[in-house]
Amino acid sequence: CPNCSISMTYHRRDQRLRCHICGHDQRAPKCCPVETCRSYEIRYAGIGTEKVEDTLKVLFPKAGIQRMDSDTLKKKEDYKKILTAFRLGKIDVLIGTQMIAKGLHFPNVTLVGIIYADLSLHMPDFRAGERTFQLLTQVAGRAGRGEVEGDVFVQSFTPFHAAIQYARRHDYLGFYEQEMEFRKDTEYPPTSRMAMITLKGKSEEKLKISGNHLKSVIEGIREEIKDLALAGPSPAPLERAENFFRYQIMLKTKRMSQLSRRLADIHQSTKLPEGVQTIIDIDPVSMH
Repeated sequence: CPNCSISMTYHRRDQRLRCHICGHDQRAPKCCPVETCRSYEIRYAGIGTEKVEDTLKVLFPKAGIQRMDSDTLKKKEDYKKILTAFRLGKIDVLIGTQMIAKGLHFPNVTLVGIIYADLSLHMPDFRAGERTFQLLTQVAGRAGRGEVEGDVFVQSFTPFHAAIQYARRHDYLGFYEQEMEFRKDTEYPPTSRMAMITLKGKSEEKLKISGNHLKSVIEGIREEIKDLALAGPSPAPLERAENFFRYQIMLKTKRMSQLSRRLADIHQSTKLPEGVQTIIDIDPVSMH
């Protein structure tokens, strides 16, 4: 994407490339867009819901197959309409993103397949294992909710990861004990608390200067908050979004009430260059 540091998604039916962060939209190129190349041997890789739908239609030509994602849900009532048809048996196979994983009860579902099950494991987030375990147990719970037992097939590139193995055995306690040991070793929540400072701006150079200055100011409160751990400033996992560069400073402590008061004081008293925005997130839900 020209505005974000993320690849655009190929929508084959429309022959469009779309950014799911800023909404940028353009025609899919027929040849390589690099000036020195311009080869027509361009290929689109990956497994999206469109590709899964096309493959299933070839394998099961008589089955009623429905895709459920942001492209097919154009109106508010489309979500309910598709789920009602699936519940009544008018749809045999339902393909979707995470939106079909949670809180849905279909007694007649006896088979669930999860593609790229470990995709969330590779996110730069200490909760990656927890979120993968949650998703797998939730999706697996959709199968066999009626009188007939269900089967669950999981596709994974890291099948022996603890999150996948514990989810496979429905071992909640085992996963909790293993995850808590990791959190204690690394002092991540809930063994401590976290604050994330995100700096946003259109000039990356200004962000680097601002981040280093802010870090030096925060280091001044270490005498007061002895257990304060500080990391950064460094580029955020999503380094650029909607033409704004993003840098982060991560703080960990068990004395969050004291830290949040001091951060509020620093935010008020520290002057940063024009065009640099500061966002302070206490106990962030996402690390992106």
